[in-house]
Amino acid sequence: MPGLPLRKLDRLVLLEFIPFFLMGMAAFTLLMVAATLFREMMKYITDYGLSLNQVGTFFIMALPQTIAYTFPMAILFAGLLCFGRLSDTSQITAIRAGGVGFFRIVLPALVFSWLIVLATFILSEKVAPQSTIAAKQYIRNALISKGITLAEEDISYMDKKAGWLFAAARAEGNVFYEVKWLDFAVPGEMTIYIAEEGTWESDEWVFRNLRAITMAIDGDEAVNDILEKGANGDIDFTGNGEVVHVLVSPKLEMKIARTPSDLLTDVNRDPEEMSLQELYVWMRSPSAHMRTEQYLRKLEGTYHLKIAAPFMSIVFILIAAPLGMAPQRSTSTLGIGLSMLLVFGYYLLMTFSVKIGESGLLNPIVAAWLPNALFLAAGIWLNARFYMRSS
Repeated sequence: MPGLPLRKLDRLVLLEFIPFFLMGMAAFTLLMVAATLFREMMKYITDYGLSLNQVGTFFIMALPQTIAYTFPMAILFAGLLCFGRLSDTSQITAIRAGGVGFFRIVLPALVFSWLIVLATFILSEKVAPQSTIAAKQYIRNALISKGITLAEEDISYMDKKAGWLFAAARAEGNVFYEVKWLDFAVPGEMTIYIAEEGTWESDEWVFRNLRAITMAIDGDEAVNDILEKGANGDIDFTGNGEVVHVLVSPKLEMKIARTPSDLLTDVNRDPEEMSLQELYVWMRSPSAHMRTEQYLRKLEGTYHLKIAAPFMSIVFILIAAPLGMAPQRSTSTLGIGLSMLLVFGYYLLMTFSVKIGESGLLNPIVAAWLPNALFLAAGIWLNARFYMRSS
C-alpha cells in the first residue's frame, strides 16, 4: 500500500463509496416513501377504489421529489460506511503510512459530493416540480373519471402573462362556486366577471348567473388594487376606474386556457414542491401577498432552504469522514445507526429552525441556513480534532 499512486487511491475510495451511496439512496428512499407516499397511495386504493396500476403510475411520477431529499442522507451513509470499512481493514493506516494526507484521502468523496449537489439542484429544479404536477393531475383525473370529487376551498390563480386572475370560494370536481374572473389583458381596461357558479364542460367554461363589469383604468397600481380586492371578495371598485359597461347574463360560455385540474393543481401546490424560479415568481405575486405574513415568511424560508439543503451533501461528508476513520468503528452496526441518528438530528433541527423563521422570531434566511452552519461547524471541529490526533 505505501507509494500507492493517487489515481489508484481515487479509484479505491470511489469503488467503496459509490456502492454504499446507492445502497443509502435505496434505503432512505424506501423510508421516505413509507413515511409519506405509502399512506396516500393506500388511501387511493382502499377509500377511492383506484387500481394498482393507477396508483403505481402516480408513485413513479411522484418519486423524483422524494429522491431529491435522499441524496444528502445517502452521502452521509456512504461516507460513514466507506471510510469505516477502509479504516477497519487497515487500508487508511497503510495509505497514510505512504505519506498521503487525510484530506487527500477524503478528496474523491468530496468531489463526488459536489457532483451530487449539482445533481440535487437539477433534480429539484428541472424534474421534480414537473413530475409532481403531473402526478397530482393524473390522480385527480383518475378520481374524477370514477365520479369522485374532492372539495377545495379559497382558490385563487393568476396567469399574469395571459392577463387574468381566477378566484372561487370552493370547488367540487368540475364545478366552482362564487367565481370571479378578472381579465386585464387589454391595457387601460379590465373586465370583472362575477358568477354564482362556473363549470368546465368539454373544452370550455360555462358561467351561470353572471355579472360582467368593464372598467377603464389607468396605471398598474389601480390594476393591482382591483386584483387584490377581487381575489379577496371585496367587490368595491370605487375610485379605481370608470365603469363603462355592465352585462348581466344567466349563462355565458367562455374559453379559458386552464382546466379545473390545472387550476387546482397549481393553486394547492406546496411551496416545497415548487422550483426556485416558481417560488420567486409566487413570492412576488399579488395572490401570495393576499395571504398572512406567516405564509410570506414560509415562502421566503422555503426559497432559501431549497438553496441550502443540497449543500448538506458537502457538510455531511465532512462529518462522515473523520467519524468513519475513527478507530474501532463497526461498519455494519455503528455506521448505519450513526447515519440514521445524524440524519434525524439534522431534519429535527431544520424543522425547528424553519418553524422559528415562520413565527418571525428569526429571519427566514438565517433559519434556512442555520442547520447547515451548525453541522458545518461540527464537521470542521471533527476534522481538526482527527487531524491533530493522527498527525
